[in-house]
Amino acid sequence: MSAEIAQPTGEGTVSCDISGAVATITLRRPDRLNALSGHMRAAFGRALDEVEAADGVRVVLIRGEGRAFCAGGDLDSFPSTAFGWRARLRIAQDHHARMVRSDLIFVAAVQGAAAGGGASLALASDILVMAEGAKIVFPFVRLGLVPDGGASVLLTAKLGPALAADLLLSGGTLTAAEAKQAGLTRRVVPDADLADAAETLAADLAAMPEGALALTKNLMRGAWADRMQASFDHEVDAMALAAGLPGHAAALAAATKKGR
Repeated sequence: MSAEIAQPTGEGTVSCDISGAVATITLRRPDRLNALSGHMRAAFGRALDEVEAADGVRVVLIRGEGRAFCAGGDLDSFPSTAFGWRARLRIAQDHHARMVRSDLIFVAAVQGAAAGGGASLALASDILVMAEGAKIVFPFVRLGLVPDGGASVLLTAKLGPALAADLLLSGGTLTAAEAKQAGLTRRVVPDADLADAAETLAADLAAMPEGALALTKNLMRGAWADRMQASFDHEVDAMALAAGLPGHAAALAAATKKGR
């Protein structure tokens, strides 16, 4: 079963394809490196609804069309008010919290860049498969902002506080090789092999004895997941504050000009 969640022209699409126990959610805005518009965020939520309601789905593969996994939020649609930031962050955090708490196993196939909100989406997945040329980028502070989409707690939980601090405070980047060395993934493959590797992994996971995957994921979440919502709330408050500071407006203007 395949469905494309329609969006206005230029806003991108999200498709959801279900085949047996594996669902594939694809971000489709390749001309903008799958930068997330508001319409795409809403569509991603509807895709999560679909896979959670589908009988028999156990594994969800998330990927991006084209050269990149996801460039994060669309700079052209950044909110202009604290209220707008709060509303936007709540949507992303709800999606990522659902992924973490879900009994479904999420696999992210990362090519090109997973940046900003795209990095947060990758971190909310249970397993990363990365192309050799892929990178995970944390540009938040460079835009005068703070980590969002749960990046602050997810990165710290997965890599530890020292490495997370280095990356988030410097606006740093993890190459695929560095991500493997750091333990964020153990699956780095040639760029041309990414799709096959991710699909094979998803199929292998879906063939595991029923119930074992969900129970194992529940065990591994541990205490940090219980604290996740509080950390998400802190992110929202901090983002609303940071977005109102002069440094953000100047950094955003420079980034937008550079991207054109």
